Amino acid sequence: MDLLFLMDPLEGLNPATDTTLALMRSARIRGHRTFYARARQLALEGAEPFVTARAVDVPGPHGGALAWAGEETYRPVASFPIVWMRKDPPFDLAYVEATWILDQVDRTKARVLNDPTAIRGANEKLYALRFPDLVPPTIVTADPRRLRRFVEEHGEVVLKGLHGAGGVGILFASRGARGLAALIETATRGGTARVEAQAYLPGSTRGDKRILLLDGEPLGAVLRVHGEGEERNNLHLGGRAERTTLSAEDRRIVDALRPSLQADGLVFVGIDVIDGRLTEVNVTSPTGLQELERLEGIDACGQVIGWCEAHAPGQPQP
Repeated sequence: MDLLFLMDPLEGLNPATDTTLALMRSARIRGHRTFYARARQLALEGAEPFVTARAVDVPGPHGGALAWAGEETYRPVASFPIVWMRKDPPFDLAYVEATWILDQVDRTKARVLNDPTAIRGANEKLYALRFPDLVPPTIVTADPRRLRRFVEEHGEVVLKGLHGAGGVGILFASRGARGLAALIETATRGGTARVEAQAYLPGSTRGDKRILLLDGEPLGAVLRVHGEGEERNNLHLGGRAERTTLSAEDRRIVDALRPSLQADGLVFVGIDVIDGRLTEVNVTSPTGLQELERLEGIDACGQVIGWCEAHAPGQPQP
């Protein structure tokens, strides 16, 4: 097959950690052609989406150079049986425009992962709130007074911007802390921007679990542990990945999410769990596959590409 990857610039991506590059490598190993394009290279001719894309070979996990495997081509998006939308947040108007275009792809010819309608509607912070019994105490507001009361009630609170990613913009607020009012003012941009406030979970000192799901089933999990002097567990902020297992609470969360994820077409998802509580549902560009493979000695990327082979339009269904 020809697989299209809509993603951010290839330059600067780390071949040893980047999930999209790993998926492209796996597809190449399995005999497929991989095409690269920026989301801004999508276009419409009438109602049919087109893209300017270029075939590419990606370096191995230990480095090397990218190698173009042909000249740029302008062709219908539906000529790629599998289309990966792997552009990193921020979730801005340009991102929304790309999903509108991808909505027009003929689904009898091509499958977009994740479903463009679903990723447009599934905010990575708010999607988890569809499952109120699984999340820690949470409010979403731009009102500094409500946020302050929430901090006073729970003692320690994590403040997250609704459209942030990779740990950027996360703040920690504590009851009685000096500068609390200024911190809340900063988080809400003077009361003009909504933030998600969640009660701090003590287990976060030991890290958070990134559980990777394929069609609602767990591929595995890694424990992300923050580095020295850092509270955020994100790997690109100096955190490290450690081996972990799924607890009974983790499996309960996965089971609860599965029907909704499958109904929405959210095939490849990364959920974050602390102390048996769901904190985020990452749907736009979840990461962690290479760390999972190294820790567990499994071919997780091959499982994902194998799913694509089985579920591409025109292929025999399992």
